[in-house]
Amino acid sequence: MRTLLNQRTANTDNHLRVRASEEERELALLAQFMRHNSVVSLASAIAERLGGGMRVRDLIAEAGLDPSHTDS
Repeated sequence: MRTLLNQRTANTDNHLRVRASEEERELALLAQFMRHNSVVSLASAIAERLGGGMRVRDLIAEAGLDPSHTDS
């Protein structure tokens, strides 16, 4: 079976859906960040939503945003 040059394939459509989904998640994260005054405030809200399973400092360190952490 031949595919026309201008015809979208299922693979292309799937790639576009994944990319749109990633962009939506990034925009949602940006919106959350804009509602908070700092990384610490955002990390605190995330930790609260997780039910206390994570500490704010742990979240910040995991994100690579801890200024006191240096790779050796």
